[in-house]
Amino acid sequence: MNIIKRTNSKGDKITFYYDYGRKAGQRPSTGIFIYSKPKTQAEKNHNKQALDLLEVKKSQNIIEQQSIGTAYIPPHKFKGNFLEYYAEYVDKNKTDGNRALQNSFKQFKEFVGRSFVSPVDITENLCKEFRKFLLAKFKGETPQG
Repeated sequence: MNIIKRTNSKGDKITFYYDYGRKAGQRPSTGIFIYSKPKTQAEKNHNKQALDLLEVKKSQNIIEQQSIGTAYIPPHKFKGNFLEYYAEYVDKNKTDGNRALQNSFKQFKEFVGRSFVSPVDITENLCKEFRKFLLAKFKGETPQG
């Protein structure tokens, strides 16, 4: 995985892209730019910090690529709190007119009654207890959904 840089049309900024190949969509932007000729101290500081951030992103991507096929989960990908993972999943998978995921998350938070749940705590017994909680609280098809 390489990182390539391109100068914009004005020539005053340099943007960075990941290089995964030559086909369409294989060069996504990193979202990082630097000034090609920094004029002020603020621009020089920006360039230094942007290049440091670029190195961090590059090393994270290398570790992700190397960990494929192993049991290792890079720390920047691992969520230590199951509730954070669940909330992110709900945000990424919500659809218009369907509140089932949002409601299941709300009910799960109410069921556990804590702000931190370790992934190790999610067991088959916890899932069975959550199901019993839903069946006691709701009627009809709601708990089944």
